[in-house]
Amino acid sequence: MATVESISELKQLIIGIDGKVGILSNKLDNIEDRFTRIVTEIKSEVDEVKTDVTNTKLEVQKLREDHLELEKGVGHIELEINRVLLEKHERKYNALVYGVPESDNEDIHAVLNTFFIQDLKIDKEKAESFPIANAHRIPSRQTSDQIRRPAHIIVRFIHHGDKQYALSKGYNLSNKHMRIVDDLPPVMKESRHELAKLAYKIRNEEHLQTRIKVVGTRILLQTRTNSKDNWFLRREALCCLPYK
Repeated sequence: MATVESISELKQLIIGIDGKVGILSNKLDNIEDRFTRIVTEIKSEVDEVKTDVTNTKLEVQKLREDHLELEKGVGHIELEINRVLLEKHERKYNALVYGVPESDNEDIHAVLNTFFIQDLKIDKEKAESFPIANAHRIPSRQTSDQIRRPAHIIVRFIHHGDKQYALSKGYNLSNKHMRIVDDLPPVMKESRHELAKLAYKIRNEEHLQTRIKVVGTRILLQTRTNSKDNWFLRREALCCLPYK
């Protein structure tokens, strides 16, 4: 039969076990809490990673779309440049003459001969030897309040060398309200016109010599101090791209 002492010892043992169970339970609760926090943090990080992946995919898609748009833009510019080059080639033998006085019933070939000899200072025999395929005046658009200017002349030479020779004599027109230039596609004419206005300003304000040179689809405005100086690039315009 159990004694009072043994029962007391058993109670103490049970109390001790309960205490240990409580401690273990608390430890398990702490472990569970930590595990729950870790799982929650991992889930949060996974969600962030998923969000980052989604955003990255969107950015990649946007970059691909931008790349395609850029390719289309470059392709369009290349096509436009090729078109302009083709048109420029078709106008290869043409020159435009501005400022030559006009009269009723004029003989345009006689007018050009006079221009070549008297204004461009080309030798008479050489000027009269230029075979001209065609020439005629093109009326310029002007407002009613403008002083009427003579219509410019478009000349188509048979030989490209003759045209280049005539253009090379253009410096003899520096003190006259006349000029002879390449016939260019409209988009290049616009760029040349802008550069011509800038060249006029430079000559008046900076007292420099200027010239406009065409290379491919590039139009160059060059300046120099005097005839002994080298030409320096002052401004460049490229057709099919914004004027800068």
